[in-house]
Amino acid sequence: MRKKRGKHAMLLAAGFCLAILTAGGCGNTEETVRNTDSSREESGEEKGGLAHETAADGHVNFEALQQENPDIFAWLYVPGTDIDTPVLQSAISDDFYQNHTSNGEEGQDGALYTEMPNMMNMCDFNTIIHGKDSKERDLFASLHRFEEPEFFQENEKFYLYLPDNVLTYEVFAAYYDEGSDILRRFDYTTYAGCEAYLRQVYGSREMGKQQREGWDDLTPYHFIVTLNGEVRGGEDKQYVVLGALVGDAAGKIDRVILD
Repeated sequence: MRKKRGKHAMLLAAGFCLAILTAGGCGNTEETVRNTDSSREESGEEKGGLAHETAADGHVNFEALQQENPDIFAWLYVPGTDIDTPVLQSAISDDFYQNHTSNGEEGQDGALYTEMPNMMNMCDFNTIIHGKDSKERDLFASLHRFEEPEFFQENEKFYLYLPDNVLTYEVFAAYYDEGSDILRRFDYTTYAGCEAYLRQVYGSREMGKQQREGWDDLTPYHFIVTLNGEVRGGEDKQYVVLGALVGDAAGKIDRVILD
């Protein structure tokens, strides 16, 4: 078994150091990963935006994407699934992308999106990425592959690409959560609120829940992304896949937690 506690300690120590250096918020360090535009210029490769973009090659052309829709702030790639798509946040309405596609046009397929209470720099304790998952063609439909124990064990990581960073998350749990609004269920700006959420995650006894061994020591100082399907009508449940940050290529992820 891998030494996951070592990963946690390194991330926690890095978070404390960055917090001291930057005195709050996400760090402003100048060290970044090579951004995709310069990488493509060097290789001579050019892609045509939303219709052709993929993170499977390790690069995302945000300049081209944001010309098509400036609401695109990240790209989610979940190996082993069909999830290789932009993540958006609307400044108009939190539910705008429930019925608008990633190019900003009306469409019932919607897009993957976060809500305004979540920062787009991914420095929140719990960032909720919403997507539809009830029909086979839905963007989060293949999220349900994590219900399979073998798939869950073999597919440990997903990736979030930002214009100046690449973040790696390890999937530590997948299950049907209660139907209430996860983002507003607790006050994640406080230590107590983060702790309450973690107690709820660990305390869930939902049938079919997948939980990775070695991830029973998460604290409010970690950074979580929740991939969140729709609330099922009549069931009051929503499928969630939870990942914890294990890789921060640019060293920019930190925050201040209130007592």
